[in-house]
Amino acid sequence: MVVNTRRLFVQLLRPLCISDVCDVGSMDGEDAVTFRRAVPHARVYAFEPNPVNYRLMAADRALERCDIRLVPLAISNLDGEADFFLPEAQYLQRDPRRGMGSLHRRAGEWAPCAAARVSTMRLDTFLAHNRRPNMRLALWIDTEGSAYEVVEGLGGWAGQVQLLHIEVETAPCIGSRQRLYPQVKSLLWRLGFAELATDQRKSHVQFNALFVRRQMPLGLSLAVRASLLSASLRRLAGSLLGACCPACLRRYQACIAGGAREADAHNRAAR
Repeated sequence: MVVNTRRLFVQLLRPLCISDVCDVGSMDGEDAVTFRRAVPHARVYAFEPNPVNYRLMAADRALERCDIRLVPLAISNLDGEADFFLPEAQYLQRDPRRGMGSLHRRAGEWAPCAAARVSTMRLDTFLAHNRRPNMRLALWIDTEGSAYEVVEGLGGWAGQVQLLHIEVETAPCIGSRQRLYPQVKSLLWRLGFAELATDQRKSHVQFNALFVRRQMPLGLSLAVRASLLSASLRRLAGSLLGACCPACLRRYQACIAGGAREADAHNRAAR
């Protein structure tokens, strides 16, 4: 099912009683702040290995006020060090290339302009040092081709994870040795997860997929299904509005974008 997986992930944090959110590949901490608002009492970790991004995040007073815990690590399936390949980007602007750093060396148009030696860590290693009773984890994974390794690094902590939002690829568009969507989905199935939705058709080269535990109490399962139905109906309503009245859809989208810009301006003023 194709829905707005970002909105659905945020919507599910509270009913799933998430106690800890890991934003893996945070870039600027913006998503982490959204997660903090959804679950004010949870611990929110923002992992960012790109040293330029991390310095900017460390200087961001808004992240400090929101108690976002910044972690300068590349999450992987090994504890150690690795080269992290940096894109050419305008770091003081809202440049999406800031988030294209990767443990894979891209080729062609998106070839890196530099590399930094960074620390890598498995999630099970990190969580073992930050454990607390009855942890219920949600993972937001955007690691430019390393999704499989992040999940593999969960080890015995997979049982504490309730929800995963993960960027995947269907072709090796980032690194020639990267693991692709079918392998990520198969690994997650073996760990006890089922795919709930995606944000694009699976014919796309890159998309986001949302996974939940296959087995959960009936009440939680019903809450998840109700949220999925709501997300599906919202998408259907948008499609029908676009078909019947494109101008109405454009006005609606402009209204939503305006609200997002206003919230962003407020956040930037606070910073």
